[in-house]
Amino acid sequence: MRKMTALSLALTGYALIALSGCAKNNDYMPAAGATGESIFKEACVKCHSPVNGKVMILRPEVANSEAIIERVRNGKGFGMPAFPNLMGDSVQMLADYLLENAGTLPEAAE
Repeated sequence: MRKMTALSLALTGYALIALSGCAKNNDYMPAAGATGESIFKEACVKCHSPVNGKVMILRPEVANSEAIIERVRNGKGFGMPAFPNLMGDSVQMLADYLLENAGTLPEAAE
């Protein structure tokens, strides 16, 4: 029983540490002249990993430039941090890179 409790506490602690990198605000600041690809590799891959040869999979409602920029700038819930330092050309280049290199889930049938 003690081993099970200790294991549960250890796993919970590990999960919290692992998830802490993917929450709240992120103070990432791209280098001057950074490309959408370099921004993605530096700021996004610790939470978003490639899927079936695509950099990530987007839901249809966020598979447009405006929605991606809004999500990057403001985050969403516990899992997606806000990146307030990504503005202007930097966030637009990231959105363009994602739209060119991400897959999109099919629309849900009604």
